[in-house]
Amino acid sequence: MKHLIVLNSHAGKGEDLKVQIEEAFKGLDYQIFESTAPRSITKFLRDYFKKEKELTRVYACGGDGTLHEAVDGLVGVKNAELALYAAGTGNDFAKVYGGKDKFLDFKNLIKWEAKPIDLSLIEGPSLEEGWYSINVINFGFDAIVGAKGNENKIKGRANPYGFRQAIVPALLHGRFNKTTVYADGKDLNGKKLLLSSVAQGKFVGGEYQASPKSDNTDGLMDVIVVKTMSLFRLLIQLFGKYHDGKHLDDPKIRKWLYYARAKEVEIKAPEDIDICVDGEMIRGKEFKVTCLPGAIKFVVPEE
Repeated sequence: MKHLIVLNSHAGKGEDLKVQIEEAFKGLDYQIFESTAPRSITKFLRDYFKKEKELTRVYACGGDGTLHEAVDGLVGVKNAELALYAAGTGNDFAKVYGGKDKFLDFKNLIKWEAKPIDLSLIEGPSLEEGWYSINVINFGFDAIVGAKGNENKIKGRANPYGFRQAIVPALLHGRFNKTTVYADGKDLNGKKLLLSSVAQGKFVGGEYQASPKSDNTDGLMDVIVVKTMSLFRLLIQLFGKYHDGKHLDDPKIRKWLYYARAKEVEIKAPEDIDICVDGEMIRGKEFKVTCLPGAIKFVVPEE
């Protein structure tokens, strides 16, 4: 087996991480690729596997964005396995398997077994090509927060609390979203929603357990739509439960939710909306999301 480390240049502690790689992979056939621009990892992997036919384990070193780029580059590659070295900030997908600490030892990542897991494919007229999601596709209130947080980063106003500060304008302008969600053809919510997620994973935003019942091996996506509600109800009743992943089991909150499992989801809005795909932002009016069972082999921590 060959080993290919795709490295986000901002991951870990730079040279310290490379020293760990040299020690862990000593004596093995390995190669390092360091990203140079957004989506450069995706392009590199697609080009790499056009020529490489030997079984290769790819180690995505970085956060959810790095993992997302690696997934987009590996779908359909039969001789590739994907491992995660969780050196990002949020590390949402790592929480499916117990958190980032499970994914910070290259020696474990080398010896653990790779198992098939499901992905979601989101497509729409505004995208040149479909994007693959290993974690969560979310839109509505929390995607508006994400888009505003990214806008602050671009303008140089980012700080450790930048995304939390983006919640304030979203509370005022992002609670009544004209978006309809269809799960396997069924209209779940009518014409408005507060927020929604189409999930293989569980966490978004680094700490919010949006889809606590998701199972990325069942061949289905978990679809959750939260109805529009008053600011008081959002802050007092929903916010804490949604953060802790208790919203699906609380009778008072459940009546404000639509929950389904589906193979295909359609998202339709009269105007462009923000969609967050594993932490990366896209925009458009109409999207189709399809579940792809067992679409990638992921290195899973041993029990």
